[in-house]
Amino acid sequence: MKNIDKYLQDIDNYIHSSNYEDAFSLCNNILDNIDINNTEAIFKAGYCAYKLERYDIAMINFLKALSLDKSNINKAMYKYYMGRCYDIFNSLEDSLECFKSAYKLDKSNHYYALWLGITYAKIGANDYNYNLALLYLYKAFGIEDSLLYKYAGYCHMQLKSYSKAIEFLEKSMLLKKDDYLTRYYLGYTYFSVHIYDKALEHLSESLKLKDDEFNSWLSIGILYKIIDEEVLSEECLDKARNIALNYSDNIDYQLECFIKLSEAEENEYLNYLYLGICYAKLESYKNAVHYLLESIEINEKYSSDNNYLAYYWIGYINYIDSEYEEAVKYLEKSIKLNNDEENYLILFWLGDSYFRLSNYKKALVNLQKSLDLKEDEIETYKLIAKTYLELGDKDKYNEYITQYKILSRKENIKIIKNNDQLKR
Repeated sequence: MKNIDKYLQDIDNYIHSSNYEDAFSLCNNILDNIDINNTEAIFKAGYCAYKLERYDIAMINFLKALSLDKSNINKAMYKYYMGRCYDIFNSLEDSLECFKSAYKLDKSNHYYALWLGITYAKIGANDYNYNLALLYLYKAFGIEDSLLYKYAGYCHMQLKSYSKAIEFLEKSMLLKKDDYLTRYYLGYTYFSVHIYDKALEHLSESLKLKDDEFNSWLSIGILYKIIDEEVLSEECLDKARNIALNYSDNIDYQLECFIKLSEAEENEYLNYLYLGICYAKLESYKNAVHYLLESIEINEKYSSDNNYLAYYWIGYINYIDSEYEEAVKYLEKSIKLNNDEENYLILFWLGDSYFRLSNYKKALVNLQKSLDLKEDEIETYKLIAKTYLELGDKDKYNEYITQYKILSRKENIKIIKNNDQLKR
Protein backbone atom coordinates (compact mmCIF):
# COMPACT_ATOMS: atom_id res chain seq x y z
CA MET A 1 0.00 0.00 0.00
CA LYS A 2 1.86 3.08 -1.25
CA ASN A 3 -0.65 5.56 -2.67
CA ILE A 4 -2.33 6.79 0.52
CA ASP A 5 -4.46 9.39 -1.28
CA LYS A 6 -6.01 6.70 -3.45
CA TYR A 7 -6.90 4.61 -0.42
CA LEU A 8 -8.39 7.62 1.36
CA GLN A 9 -10.51 8.24 -1.76
CA ASP A 10 -11.60 4.58 -1.69
CA ILE A 11 -12.59 5.03 1.95
CA ASP A 12 -14.71 8.07 0.98
CA ASN A 13 -16.41 6.02 -1.75
CA TYR A 14 -17.18 3.22 0.71
CA ILE A 15 -18.58 5.73 3.21
CA HIS A 16 -20.66 7.42 0.50
CA SER A 17 -22.25 4.05 -0.32
CA SER A 18 -22.72 3.26 3.43
CA ASN A 19 -20.23 0.39 3.24
CA TYR A 20 -18.76 1.18 6.64
CA GLU A 21 -17.23 -2.25 7.28
CA ASP A 22 -14.94 -2.08 4.24
CA ALA A 23 -14.19 1.58 4.91
CA PHE A 24 -13.24 0.74 8.51
CA SER A 25 -10.98 -2.12 7.38
CA LEU A 26 -9.22 0.08 4.85
CA CYS A 27 -8.67 2.79 7.49
CA ASN A 28 -7.00 0.23 9.73
CA ASN A 29 -4.87 -1.07 6.86
CA ILE A 30 -3.54 2.47 6.31
CA LEU A 31 -2.83 2.88 10.03
CA ASP A 32 -1.21 -0.57 10.36
CA ASN A 33 0.86 -0.52 7.18
CA ILE A 34 1.48 3.05 6.00
CA ASP A 35 1.06 5.78 8.61
CA ILE A 36 0.02 5.05 12.18
CA ASN A 37 -0.59 8.76 12.82
CA ASN A 38 -2.60 9.69 9.72
CA THR A 39 -5.32 11.83 11.31
CA GLU A 40 -7.70 11.53 8.35
CA ALA A 41 -7.60 7.73 8.51
CA ILE A 42 -7.91 7.83 12.31
CA PHE A 43 -10.97 10.10 12.18
CA LYS A 44 -12.63 8.09 9.42
CA ALA A 45 -12.00 4.87 11.35
CA GLY A 46 -13.77 6.53 14.28
CA TYR A 47 -16.60 7.74 12.06
CA CYS A 48 -17.11 4.25 10.57
CA ALA A 49 -17.04 2.69 14.04
CA TYR A 50 -19.65 5.28 15.10
CA LYS A 51 -21.90 4.36 12.17
CA LEU A 52 -21.40 0.66 12.97
CA GLU A 53 -22.48 1.38 16.59
CA ARG A 54 -19.04 0.45 17.97
CA TYR A 55 -18.98 3.56 20.09
CA ASP A 56 -16.07 2.64 22.37
CA ILE A 57 -13.81 2.11 19.36
CA ALA A 58 -15.12 5.34 17.82
CA MET A 59 -14.22 7.29 20.96
CA ILE A 60 -10.68 5.89 21.01
CA ASN A 61 -10.13 7.08 17.43
CA PHE A 62 -11.67 10.51 17.99
CA LEU A 63 -9.48 11.05 21.06
CA LYS A 64 -6.37 9.99 19.16
CA ALA A 65 -7.20 12.30 16.23
CA LEU A 66 -7.83 15.13 18.70
CA SER A 67 -4.38 14.68 20.24
CA LEU A 68 -2.61 14.74 16.84
CA ASP A 69 -4.48 17.33 14.76
CA LYS A 70 -3.60 21.04 14.99
CA SER A 71 -6.59 22.35 13.02
CA ASN A 72 -9.33 23.95 15.16
CA ILE A 73 -11.93 23.13 12.51
CA ASN A 74 -10.99 19.45 12.67
CA LYS A 75 -10.77 19.47 16.47
CA ALA A 76 -14.33 20.85 16.57
CA MET A 77 -15.49 17.97 14.37
CA TYR A 78 -13.82 15.36 16.61
CA LYS A 79 -15.37 16.96 19.70
CA TYR A 80 -18.77 16.96 18.00
CA TYR A 81 -18.69 13.23 17.31
CA MET A 82 -17.41 12.53 20.81
CA GLY A 83 -20.43 14.45 22.06
CA ARG A 84 -22.70 12.32 19.89
CA CYS A 85 -21.17 9.17 21.41
CA TYR A 86 -21.69 10.49 24.94
CA ASP A 87 -25.28 11.32 24.00
CA ILE A 88 -25.84 7.70 23.00
CA PHE A 89 -24.31 6.62 26.34
CA ASN A 90 -26.78 9.07 27.99
CA SER A 91 -23.82 10.82 29.60
CA LEU A 92 -25.32 14.25 29.06
CA GLU A 93 -22.86 16.34 31.08
CA ASP A 94 -19.91 14.88 29.13
CA SER A 95 -21.86 15.35 25.91
CA LEU A 96 -22.53 18.98 26.80
CA GLU A 97 -18.82 19.72 27.38
CA CYS A 98 -17.93 18.24 24.00
CA PHE A 99 -20.57 20.27 22.14
CA LYS A 100 -19.49 23.43 24.00
CA SER A 101 -15.91 22.82 22.86
CA ALA A 102 -16.99 22.13 19.27
CA TYR A 103 -19.10 25.30 19.14
CA LYS A 104 -16.34 27.42 20.69
CA LEU A 105 -13.85 26.17 18.07
CA ASP A 106 -16.20 26.60 15.11
CA LYS A 107 -19.30 28.80 15.54
CA SER A 108 -20.09 28.60 11.81
CA ASN A 109 -21.29 24.99 11.96
CA HIS A 110 -25.01 25.00 12.75
CA TYR A 111 -24.98 21.35 13.86
CA TYR A 112 -22.74 22.20 16.80
CA ALA A 113 -25.25 24.83 17.94
CA LEU A 114 -28.09 22.39 17.27
CA TRP A 115 -26.67 19.65 19.46
CA LEU A 116 -25.63 22.10 22.15
CA GLY A 117 -29.27 23.20 22.26
CA ILE A 118 -30.57 19.63 22.20
CA THR A 119 -28.33 18.67 25.12
CA TYR A 120 -29.42 21.62 27.24
CA ALA A 121 -33.02 20.63 26.46
CA LYS A 122 -32.39 17.01 27.50
CA ILE A 123 -30.73 18.10 30.74
CA GLY A 124 -33.69 20.45 31.30
CA ALA A 125 -35.01 20.52 34.88
CA ASN A 126 -35.39 24.33 35.02
CA ASP A 127 -36.36 27.34 32.91
CA TYR A 128 -32.74 28.51 32.68
CA ASN A 129 -31.66 25.36 30.81
CA TYR A 130 -34.71 25.43 28.51
CA ASN A 131 -34.08 29.08 27.63
CA LEU A 132 -30.38 28.35 27.07
CA ALA A 133 -31.38 25.45 24.84
CA LEU A 134 -33.59 27.76 22.78
CA LEU A 135 -30.75 30.28 22.46
CA TYR A 136 -28.57 27.69 20.70
CA LEU A 137 -31.44 26.08 18.78
CA TYR A 138 -32.33 29.48 17.31
CA LYS A 139 -28.68 29.89 16.25
CA ALA A 140 -29.08 26.64 14.28
CA PHE A 141 -32.07 27.87 12.26
CA GLY A 142 -31.34 27.53 8.58
CA ILE A 143 -30.94 23.76 8.62
CA GLU A 144 -34.12 21.83 7.91
CA ASP A 145 -33.80 19.21 10.62
CA SER A 146 -36.77 17.69 12.44
CA LEU A 147 -34.71 17.58 15.64
CA LEU A 148 -34.33 21.37 15.58
CA TYR A 149 -38.09 21.97 15.56
CA LYS A 150 -38.79 19.04 17.88
CA TYR A 151 -36.56 20.30 20.68
CA ALA A 152 -37.52 23.93 20.15
CA GLY A 153 -41.13 22.81 20.54
CA TYR A 154 -40.26 20.70 23.57
CA CYS A 155 -38.54 23.65 25.29
CA HIS A 156 -41.50 25.93 24.61
CA MET A 157 -43.80 23.20 25.97
CA GLN A 158 -41.75 23.05 29.18
CA LEU A 159 -41.82 26.86 29.41
CA LYS A 160 -45.64 26.76 28.89
CA SER A 161 -45.39 28.76 25.65
CA TYR A 162 -47.91 26.40 24.12
CA SER A 163 -48.69 28.21 20.87
CA LYS A 164 -44.97 28.35 20.01
CA ALA A 165 -44.60 24.70 21.06
CA ILE A 166 -47.39 23.64 18.68
CA GLU A 167 -45.91 25.72 15.84
CA PHE A 168 -42.47 24.06 16.11
CA LEU A 169 -43.72 20.55 16.81
CA GLU A 170 -46.04 20.67 13.78
CA LYS A 171 -43.02 21.66 11.64
CA SER A 172 -41.01 18.78 13.09
CA MET A 173 -43.83 16.35 12.34
CA LEU A 174 -43.98 17.48 8.70
CA LEU A 175 -40.27 16.63 8.36
CA LYS A 176 -40.48 13.33 10.28
CA LYS A 177 -43.94 11.84 10.63
CA ASP A 178 -42.88 8.68 12.43
CA ASP A 179 -41.26 10.19 15.55
CA TYR A 180 -43.31 9.03 18.53
CA LEU A 181 -41.85 11.68 20.86
CA THR A 182 -42.89 14.57 18.61
CA ARG A 183 -46.40 13.12 18.53
CA TYR A 184 -46.37 12.73 22.32
CA TYR A 185 -45.20 16.31 22.87
CA LEU A 186 -47.91 17.56 20.51
CA GLY A 187 -50.53 15.50 22.31
CA TYR A 188 -49.33 16.74 25.70
CA THR A 189 -49.33 20.37 24.50
CA TYR A 190 -52.84 20.16 23.05
CA PHE A 191 -53.93 18.49 26.30
CA SER A 192 -52.44 21.41 28.26
CA VAL A 193 -54.54 23.91 26.29
CA HIS A 194 -57.68 21.72 26.61
CA ILE A 195 -57.97 20.84 22.91
CA TYR A 196 -58.77 17.25 23.73
CA ASP A 197 -59.63 15.92 20.27
CA LYS A 198 -56.21 16.97 18.93
CA ALA A 199 -54.51 15.68 22.08
CA LEU A 200 -56.20 12.29 21.69
CA GLU A 201 -55.25 12.14 18.00
CA HIS A 202 -51.53 12.74 18.61
CA LEU A 203 -51.26 10.62 21.75
CA SER A 204 -52.92 7.73 19.90
CA GLU A 205 -50.49 8.14 17.00
CA SER A 206 -47.59 8.20 19.46
CA LEU A 207 -48.72 4.84 20.87
CA LYS A 208 -49.04 3.35 17.38
CA LEU A 209 -45.40 4.27 16.80
CA LYS A 210 -44.16 3.05 20.22
CA ASP A 211 -46.60 1.11 22.37
CA ASP A 212 -44.39 0.61 25.44
CA GLU A 213 -43.95 4.26 26.42
CA PHE A 214 -45.09 4.97 29.97
CA ASN A 215 -45.83 8.69 29.58
CA SER A 216 -47.98 8.18 26.49
CA TRP A 217 -50.21 5.64 28.22
CA LEU A 218 -50.37 7.77 31.37
CA SER A 219 -51.36 10.91 29.46
CA ILE A 220 -54.00 9.20 27.38
CA GLY A 221 -55.34 7.50 30.51
CA ILE A 222 -55.70 10.88 32.26
CA LEU A 223 -57.28 12.34 29.12
CA TYR A 224 -59.91 9.58 28.97
CA LYS A 225 -60.70 10.23 32.63
CA ILE A 226 -61.29 13.93 31.92
CA ILE A 227 -63.69 13.17 29.08
CA ASP A 228 -65.52 10.60 31.28
CA GLU A 229 -64.35 7.46 29.48
CA GLU A 230 -63.66 5.63 32.75
CA VAL A 231 -63.24 2.11 31.31
CA LEU A 232 -60.75 3.27 28.67
CA SER A 233 -58.98 5.36 31.30
CA GLU A 234 -58.51 2.38 33.59
CA GLU A 235 -57.24 0.22 30.72
CA CYS A 236 -54.64 2.84 29.73
CA LEU A 237 -53.50 3.48 33.31
CA ASP A 238 -53.20 -0.28 33.90
CA LYS A 239 -50.99 -0.45 30.81
CA ALA A 240 -48.88 2.44 32.12
CA ARG A 241 -48.50 0.68 35.49
CA ASN A 242 -47.38 -2.60 33.85
CA ILE A 243 -44.81 -0.70 31.79
CA ALA A 244 -43.54 1.05 34.94
CA LEU A 245 -43.03 -2.36 36.58
CA ASN A 246 -40.60 -3.24 33.78
CA TYR A 247 -38.23 -0.45 34.88
CA SER A 248 -36.92 -2.53 37.79
CA ASP A 249 -33.33 -1.82 36.71
CA ASN A 250 -33.95 1.94 37.07
CA ILE A 251 -35.58 2.42 40.47
CA ASP A 252 -35.38 6.23 40.39
CA TYR A 253 -37.35 6.38 37.15
CA GLN A 254 -39.75 3.69 38.37
CA LEU A 255 -40.38 5.76 41.50
CA GLU A 256 -41.12 8.80 39.32
CA CYS A 257 -43.63 6.73 37.32
CA PHE A 258 -45.52 5.55 40.41
CA ILE A 259 -45.61 9.06 41.87
CA LYS A 260 -47.34 10.18 38.64
CA LEU A 261 -49.70 7.21 38.74
CA SER A 262 -50.64 7.80 42.38
CA GLU A 263 -51.51 11.40 41.46
CA ALA A 264 -53.59 10.23 38.47
CA GLU A 265 -55.44 7.43 40.33
CA GLU A 266 -55.91 8.30 43.98
CA ASN A 267 -58.07 5.25 44.75
CA GLU A 268 -55.83 2.58 43.17
CA TYR A 269 -53.97 0.76 45.94
CA LEU A 270 -51.43 -0.79 43.53
CA ASN A 271 -49.89 2.62 42.80
CA TYR A 272 -49.22 3.21 46.51
CA LEU A 273 -48.04 -0.37 46.97
CA TYR A 274 -45.40 -0.10 44.23
CA LEU A 275 -44.52 3.42 45.33
CA GLY A 276 -43.80 2.01 48.80
CA ILE A 277 -41.73 -0.82 47.34
CA CYS A 278 -39.66 1.66 45.31
CA TYR A 279 -38.95 3.69 48.44
CA ALA A 280 -38.02 0.47 50.29
CA LYS A 281 -35.55 -0.49 47.56
CA LEU A 282 -34.06 2.99 47.81
CA GLU A 283 -33.80 2.48 51.60
CA SER A 284 -36.13 5.40 52.29
CA TYR A 285 -37.97 3.31 54.86
CA LYS A 286 -40.13 6.00 56.46
CA ASN A 287 -41.63 6.92 53.09
CA ALA A 288 -41.92 3.25 52.20
CA VAL A 289 -43.97 2.35 55.28
CA HIS A 290 -46.18 5.44 54.80
CA TYR A 291 -47.21 4.41 51.27
CA LEU A 292 -47.45 0.69 52.06
CA LEU A 293 -49.88 1.42 54.90
CA GLU A 294 -51.77 3.75 52.57
CA SER A 295 -52.05 0.94 50.02
CA ILE A 296 -53.46 -1.39 52.70
CA GLU A 297 -56.04 1.20 53.76
CA ILE A 298 -57.18 1.91 50.18
CA ASN A 299 -57.22 -1.78 49.28
CA GLU A 300 -59.42 -2.68 52.23
CA LYS A 301 -61.82 0.10 51.22
CA TYR A 302 -62.06 -0.44 47.45
CA SER A 303 -60.70 -3.88 46.50
CA SER A 304 -61.09 -7.55 47.32
CA ASP A 305 -57.38 -8.30 46.72
CA ASN A 306 -55.31 -9.26 49.75
CA ASN A 307 -52.45 -7.23 51.16
CA TYR A 308 -49.79 -9.93 51.49
CA LEU A 309 -47.19 -8.00 49.46
CA ALA A 310 -47.61 -4.81 51.50
CA TYR A 311 -47.33 -6.80 54.75
CA TYR A 312 -44.26 -8.58 53.32
CA TRP A 313 -42.42 -5.31 52.69
CA ILE A 314 -43.43 -3.71 55.98
CA GLY A 315 -42.24 -6.86 57.74
CA TYR A 316 -38.95 -6.77 55.83
CA ILE A 317 -38.40 -3.07 56.69
CA ASN A 318 -39.02 -3.73 60.38
CA TYR A 319 -36.65 -6.72 60.22
CA ILE A 320 -33.93 -4.55 58.67
CA ASP A 321 -34.55 -1.91 61.36
CA SER A 322 -34.25 -4.56 64.12
CA GLU A 323 -37.89 -4.00 65.14
CA TYR A 324 -38.42 -7.72 65.55
CA GLU A 325 -41.85 -7.72 67.22
CA GLU A 326 -43.26 -5.57 64.41
CA ALA A 327 -41.43 -7.71 61.84
CA VAL A 328 -43.05 -10.86 63.24
CA LYS A 329 -46.51 -9.25 63.18
CA TYR A 330 -46.35 -8.23 59.52
CA LEU A 331 -44.42 -11.25 58.22
CA GLU A 332 -46.95 -13.61 59.84
CA LYS A 333 -49.79 -11.65 58.21
CA SER A 334 -48.07 -11.90 54.83
CA ILE A 335 -47.57 -15.67 55.10
CA LYS A 336 -51.17 -16.18 56.25
CA LEU A 337 -52.49 -14.34 53.19
CA ASN A 338 -50.10 -15.98 50.72
CA ASN A 339 -49.59 -19.46 52.10
CA ASP A 340 -49.60 -21.09 48.65
CA GLU A 341 -46.38 -19.33 47.62
CA GLU A 342 -44.09 -19.51 50.62
CA ASN A 343 -40.83 -17.72 50.19
CA TYR A 344 -37.72 -19.15 51.87
CA LEU A 345 -36.47 -15.62 52.64
CA ILE A 346 -39.59 -14.50 54.46
CA LEU A 347 -39.45 -17.67 56.55
CA PHE A 348 -35.78 -17.02 57.30
CA TRP A 349 -36.52 -13.43 58.39
CA LEU A 350 -39.38 -14.68 60.51
CA GLY A 351 -37.22 -17.40 62.06
CA ASP A 352 -34.42 -14.94 62.76
CA SER A 353 -36.87 -12.46 64.29
CA TYR A 354 -38.24 -15.15 66.64
CA PHE A 355 -34.65 -16.14 67.50
CA ARG A 356 -33.81 -12.57 68.47
CA LEU A 357 -36.98 -12.45 70.57
CA SER A 358 -35.78 -15.67 72.31
CA ASN A 359 -38.76 -17.67 71.01
CA TYR A 360 -36.56 -20.54 69.87
CA LYS A 361 -39.29 -23.09 69.15
CA LYS A 362 -41.05 -20.78 66.68
CA ALA A 363 -37.65 -19.84 65.26
CA LEU A 364 -36.93 -23.51 64.51
CA VAL A 365 -40.33 -24.11 62.91
CA ASN A 366 -39.86 -21.25 60.43
CA LEU A 367 -36.18 -21.89 59.78
CA GLN A 368 -36.88 -25.54 59.01
CA LYS A 369 -39.63 -24.51 56.57
CA SER A 370 -37.17 -22.11 54.95
CA LEU A 371 -34.63 -24.92 54.65
CA ASP A 372 -37.23 -27.21 53.08
CA LEU A 373 -37.72 -24.61 50.34
CA LYS A 374 -34.00 -23.93 49.80
CA GLU A 375 -31.86 -26.71 51.19
CA ASP A 376 -28.47 -25.24 50.26
CA GLU A 377 -28.88 -21.89 52.04
CA ILE A 378 -25.78 -21.63 54.22
CA GLU A 379 -27.00 -18.99 56.69
CA THR A 380 -30.10 -21.02 57.53
CA TYR A 381 -27.96 -23.96 58.73
CA LYS A 382 -25.89 -21.56 60.83
CA LEU A 383 -28.95 -20.00 62.47
CA ILE A 384 -30.58 -23.36 63.14
CA ALA A 385 -27.33 -24.51 64.79
CA LYS A 386 -27.32 -21.40 67.02
CA THR A 387 -30.97 -22.00 67.91
CA TYR A 388 -30.29 -25.62 68.99
CA LEU A 389 -27.33 -24.38 71.03
CA GLU A 390 -29.66 -21.97 72.86
CA LEU A 391 -32.01 -24.89 73.51
CA GLY A 392 -29.12 -26.97 74.88
CA ASP A 393 -29.28 -29.65 72.17
CA LYS A 394 -25.57 -30.12 71.40
CA ASP A 395 -26.10 -33.09 69.06
CA LYS A 396 -28.40 -31.10 66.80
CA TYR A 397 -26.07 -28.12 67.07
CA ASN A 398 -23.13 -30.25 65.87
CA GLU A 399 -25.22 -31.73 63.03
CA TYR A 400 -26.21 -28.32 61.60
CA ILE A 401 -22.93 -26.51 62.26
CA THR A 402 -21.10 -29.33 60.45
CA GLN A 403 -23.41 -28.95 57.46
CA TYR A 404 -22.86 -25.19 57.58
CA LYS A 405 -19.07 -25.66 57.46
CA ILE A 406 -19.31 -28.14 54.55
CA LEU A 407 -21.45 -25.76 52.50
CA SER A 408 -19.20 -22.80 53.38
CA ARG A 409 -16.15 -24.73 52.21
CA LYS A 410 -17.86 -25.63 48.91
CA GLU A 411 -18.86 -22.01 48.39
CA ASN A 412 -15.29 -20.82 49.01
CA ILE A 413 -13.91 -23.36 46.52
CA LYS A 414 -16.44 -22.20 43.93
CA ILE A 415 -15.42 -18.56 44.47
CA ILE A 416 -11.72 -19.43 44.09
CA LYS A 417 -12.41 -21.33 40.85
CA ASN A 418 -14.47 -18.46 39.45
CA ASN A 419 -11.68 -15.99 40.31
CA ASP A 420 -9.11 -18.23 38.62
CA GLN A 421 -11.26 -18.41 35.48
CA LEU A 422 -11.63 -14.62 35.44
CA LYS A 423 -7.85 -14.21 35.76
CA ARG A 424 -7.26 -16.65 32.91
